[in-house]
Amino acid sequence: MQAHIARQAIFDRNLRVVGYELLYRAKEGDRGAVFEDGDRATRSLLSTALIDFGLSNLTDGRRAYINFTEKLVMSDLILLLEPQQITIELLEDIPVTERLARRLQELRELGYRMALDDYTGDARYDPILPLIDVLKVDFLQTDRDMQERIAQRWHHSGVELLAEKVEDRETYEWAARNGYRLFQGYFFARPMNLRKDAPNFNTATYIRLLRELNRPDADLRTCTEIIRTDPALTFRLLKRMRTMQYYHGNSEWILEQAVAYLGIDELHHWTMLLLARNFNVTCSDETVREAYLRGIFMERLLEESPLRAEKAMGFLVGMFSLMDRIMNRPMEELLAEVALPREVTDTLLGQGESRLWEYLAFVTSYERWEPAKLPQLNIGEEALSELYMQCIRDTDYAFRCDQ
Repeated sequence: MQAHIARQAIFDRNLRVVGYELLYRAKEGDRGAVFEDGDRATRSLLSTALIDFGLSNLTDGRRAYINFTEKLVMSDLILLLEPQQITIELLEDIPVTERLARRLQELRELGYRMALDDYTGDARYDPILPLIDVLKVDFLQTDRDMQERIAQRWHHSGVELLAEKVEDRETYEWAARNGYRLFQGYFFARPMNLRKDAPNFNTATYIRLLRELNRPDADLRTCTEIIRTDPALTFRLLKRMRTMQYYHGNSEWILEQAVAYLGIDELHHWTMLLLARNFNVTCSDETVREAYLRGIFMERLLEESPLRAEKAMGFLVGMFSLMDRIMNRPMEELLAEVALPREVTDTLLGQGESRLWEYLAFVTSYERWEPAKLPQLNIGEEALSELYMQCIRDTDYAFRCDQ
């Protein structure tokens, strides 16, 4: 498998490279001009930059300019990057609200720099302009009069003016004379498409981790060692714990703390969620969400039943009951790889006399609001309804944390 990304150099007035805008590329030859999901594009770009290439390798130690949507500006994804590494580019269609202004102020206080992309002098951006460090003025969408007015307004402020989409020497020289200090465009350099061989995702690390977690005497230190062997999995755990900003080479301590904080049950849930999401080849993310919800609902039903001691198997049964659809592989083949407890595999394959079967049947019917016969439980129907709603809330939280 190959990882793809593009970068376009940003120059100062002396034509020295001072940074690179990183651009999403889905595949070789992709120009990245149009993509349906800006959130997904930025998440993919960051993953590729950090894991496959290494951000400092891409930028040679200079700043990376990266587009962020409103949703991602509000998220903690930014905190995975050191303030001196990046300039956060706000897309031109971002809604200007008081909430956005508060968030930008918080990020400035943490040391992050902000750029406003494709600025054309539109007054709707005025409320956040005092929080902007770099104004990227679109030289194809503005005329000389507007470019000059923008320069006169901001030339003596702390804002850096960046002339973007500069396509000839005359435009560059005119912009430099009128106060623009940074430059980007085809006259200087076109976006450079980069590719790198990246290891195919395989289930090996996940399976090792699941096997350890399925052991009655699962050891957190062993789990830490397994996670550390997989850079992508390490990154995802650090992201889950939102501690990447404190990571300066002491990975052993950070990972041990993260694993200990999650504990066996939560680590089990998280591993299964990543397995489903990373290898989801045929379904929407909603199918993965449905599988996760089914797993924790079944687990919590068993906590309120005579089978309380088998609650962990309940989660596996619920989550794995949709895994064949998610991974587009026969259930028998999947179960042969992960070595789950015998009662789990019997339930999923409809073999033997599994005690878990009636709980799985109830859970799947409850999802359709057509509950089958209530299995033996220690709670009534009203408490059961609240339990299910709590499972929905917990599922939403788990998916937010993994974005």
